[in-house]
Amino acid sequence: MDKFEELVRDERISQDTKWGEQNHHPAIWLAILMEEVGEVSSPIIGQEWRPDLQTVHELEHELVQVAAVAKVMWESGKRNGWL
Repeated sequence: MDKFEELVRDERISQDTKWGEQNHHPAIWLAILMEEVGEVSSPIIGQEWRPDLQTVHELEHELVQVAAVAKVMWESGKRNGWL
C-alpha cells in the first residue's frame, strides 16, 4: 500500500469513529465533497503559493480528506443501492 492509500484509510477510520456510518442522499454527499474540495484551496489561496512545510502539510491533508470523502460516498452508494 502506498503512503497516500494509507493516509486515506486512516482518514476513513477517523471519519467513521467521529460520525459513524453515513448514508446520505447523493446530493448531500456532493455538497460534502465540494466543501472538502473547496478546502484544498485554503493553503494556496489568500497568499502567494509558498510551498513551505506548513502549507504543503495542509494541502496534503486536504487532498487526503477529498479522497476519503469520495471513498465513503462510493461506499454509501453501494450500501444504499444508488451505485
